[in-house]
Amino acid sequence: MLDESLPPATPDQFHHETVVDAVRAHAERLPDHPLFTFLPDGDEAEPPLTFAALDARARAVAASLHAARAEPGARALLLFEPGQEFVVAFFGCLYAGVVAVPTYLPHPSQRARGLLRLAGIAEDAQPAAVLTTAGIQAAVETTARSVPEVRETVWLAVDTIAEGAGTDWSAPSPEPKSVAFLQYTSGSTGRPKGVMVTHGNLTHNSDFIRTSLGMDGSTVVVGWLPPYHDMGLISMIIVPAMMGIHSVSMPTVAFLQSPVRWLRAISTYRGTLSAAPNFAFDLCTRKVTDEDRASLDLSFWRVATNGAEPIRADSMQRFSEAFAATGFRPETIVPVYGLAESTLLVSGTPVDRPWVSRSFDEDALEHGTAVSVPADSPEARVLVSCGTSPALDVAIVDPRARTRCRPGQVGEIWVAGDSVAAGYWQRPDLTREAFEATLADGADQGPYLRTGDLGFRTEDGLFVCGRIKDVIIVGGRNHHPHDIERTAESAHPAIRPGCVAAFGVTADGTEEVVVAAELRRGADDGTGPEARQGVVNAVLRAVTQEHRLTVREVVLLPAGTLPKTSSGKLQRRETRKEYLAGRSPWNAQRQH
Repeated sequence: MLDESLPPATPDQFHHETVVDAVRAHAERLPDHPLFTFLPDGDEAEPPLTFAALDARARAVAASLHAARAEPGARALLLFEPGQEFVVAFFGCLYAGVVAVPTYLPHPSQRARGLLRLAGIAEDAQPAAVLTTAGIQAAVETTARSVPEVRETVWLAVDTIAEGAGTDWSAPSPEPKSVAFLQYTSGSTGRPKGVMVTHGNLTHNSDFIRTSLGMDGSTVVVGWLPPYHDMGLISMIIVPAMMGIHSVSMPTVAFLQSPVRWLRAISTYRGTLSAAPNFAFDLCTRKVTDEDRASLDLSFWRVATNGAEPIRADSMQRFSEAFAATGFRPETIVPVYGLAESTLLVSGTPVDRPWVSRSFDEDALEHGTAVSVPADSPEARVLVSCGTSPALDVAIVDPRARTRCRPGQVGEIWVAGDSVAAGYWQRPDLTREAFEATLADGADQGPYLRTGDLGFRTEDGLFVCGRIKDVIIVGGRNHHPHDIERTAESAHPAIRPGCVAAFGVTADGTEEVVVAAELRRGADDGTGPEARQGVVNAVLRAVTQEHRLTVREVVLLPAGTLPKTSSGKLQRRETRKEYLAGRSPWNAQRQH
């Protein structure tokens, strides 16, 4: 384990105009302190990237971009595996005033789909350069150059740029309103769009995260979130760089292959903060053995944020109980709500306090009102509070009337404040629609970001209960897909957890529900027609009983078949599209 001792913090250690100013200041104040330690296989660490090394290498990349005629304001695609080279390239862009465009590098088995996404991003961003490593360049350049927008683009391998190449480079301090990077949304509900995140957005949201999560100079961040995703980029790279603290990271695939690696890294490096989606807590509960738990010390872990997908109270309860013997405390888990369009964090529960869950009548929620019911009620739907937002104006709004909802009334979540991004790149119409909403009863307020998320507020804070675009309307009732998916997932042990998609299709002028579910690995090999029908019947029966819904069709699929984003979110719209197109293996798997 690395020595985490630091010189005493100065009053202005956490206060900088931009993250570029912060890195320069930390490079002078604590040049040899590690910013970023990477574990390529999830276990063994590479030599850490110090603040001085990052400053020198970022200057070199900036000088190379300038020499390649990538002027300030131009865009550069970042095509990397997770690791130190990504961090260097990202800050090299910021030093040069070039707009960074983090891009997912797909696995070779998914190269065709990944290339299609890359083409869409390149067409939208019109990059002046592609930053990558020599190894990746050799492997993908020929294929990637089939994309017209990068055919004549300059490619720079950052691992071949000499550190001294930027000795004479003088990086201008960026303007807070200038765009730092384009965060292309994951595409879980539609075509990916480039969110314009400014330097001012980064500063405001980083400070909000620091104060909300009780971070200080002793904080050590550990995680596995991908750097091209907003949650990984901000929490694992930007915030540590702003604060001058240590971040320890591993590839997502290393965690998925062996979830104990995440917890072992927290134990080894005495991590105090780590962020993950809800499924990660379930995965650890299921996969980490008693023998592995006996070797862990999670007593230093103070904040475990849970966000980016629906938060389940039972998942957090099971994880807390499973790892209590390691020193993990239930109040360590902090449910949060956020999105790329607001840089990252929007709201969160107070640290060191128990998270709050409450049971609400599902039928009342579907009709727009939150009515509390006993937890054992047959109509109970358990939701987890995402706390409050002292740094932002978060409003629950009737999207048609554009008026604020009363407490307990379900509406769309609108957000205003300095963390809200500047809009979508080259999409003025979508920017007006999403980022410039105003209240009918308060023209002097806002403008607001329309999140597309449904929620309500009580004395316990903000509760998120669905997405407007994903809502399935059957017989005049609103059904949220993740509720149906949760029911289907628990209907039969052969169904793979976290791999169920529910969506609506129109038949004879009315909307009906289709459920697509992956079978656990191995289950699809040994499951005959009769057994498969048993799984289908279990899903049909469970959804009917729980939601008073008749499912049009249940599709059982092999593991790894459902479309997901690079961050692991289900792509319901893409799933629906593949279902309607009858693409393989859908035709062979459809059962009623």
